[in-house]
Amino acid sequence: MYQETSLKTDRMIYANTRSDEADMDYRMHCHNSYEIYYIITGNVEYLLEGRDCRPRPGTLIIIAPDCFHGLKVLDGQVYHRIRLHFTKEVLDERERLLLEPFRGGWRRFDEQFGLEWYFRAVEQCREYGKELQDIAIRASITALLSRIFAISEKEPARQNQARNQAQDIIRYINDHLVEPLTLEGLARDFFVSKNHLTAIFKRATGTTVASYILYKRMAAARKELSQGTPAAEAAARAGFGDYSSFFRAYKKMFGYPPSDKRALKLPDMDQSGAF
Repeated sequence: MYQETSLKTDRMIYANTRSDEADMDYRMHCHNSYEIYYIITGNVEYLLEGRDCRPRPGTLIIIAPDCFHGLKVLDGQVYHRIRLHFTKEVLDERERLLLEPFRGGWRRFDEQFGLEWYFRAVEQCREYGKELQDIAIRASITALLSRIFAISEKEPARQNQARNQAQDIIRYINDHLVEPLTLEGLARDFFVSKNHLTAIFKRATGTTVASYILYKRMAAARKELSQGTPAAEAAARAGFGDYSSFFRAYKKMFGYPPSDKRALKLPDMDQSGAF
């Protein structure tokens, strides 16, 4: 069983979904948009930049753009969640201070049952005509973000703070994306075998070192392209050694060449299913 109520514009996607289909594999991905998840029911586990999160009913998870994450549905219980993706263009310049809670990648807040009303207000925008809908969506998202900002000011975020080797490797990769990165070089720098590094990285992120690096570089290139940077320059700034390899990977991942703006829209980064 899968049911979804959704609303989509060129700047936001809202979806209220129910499913009773277990999926034991993480679906790792990242987006160029801000993400908000509100868990209503279900037994699930998230991986977010190598950290695991087992949300309970009423848990709010906020995720910044380009944060690598994935979901595993652990059993056949009904998994009911609300998710909202949006770009910063939903807000005007003055309102973008409401994005401050997203700084640092992701955060979790438990027992936020009162937020469901705010999500329902976004969902209600489906009933309006186009002109009124744009105004109502912006107002509803601004109200939701204002509430999240207030929550983040009053309550400490709950994250798994455990430091381990995989976290150090992830942090190193994110800090050195524009430099040459290889499995062999990382294994040497962290004084471990390639097999050991591969195993601990897979457990922490749900994917391989090479796929993680590709995703993060592609996210960086996509951001540059959205700001009008020429494709070759965007590839170089993101750490791709040559443009031809970037072009092939980009077209495989998004289904369009870098010159095509359709790849910069809100849907999931990876359209190929190969990563």
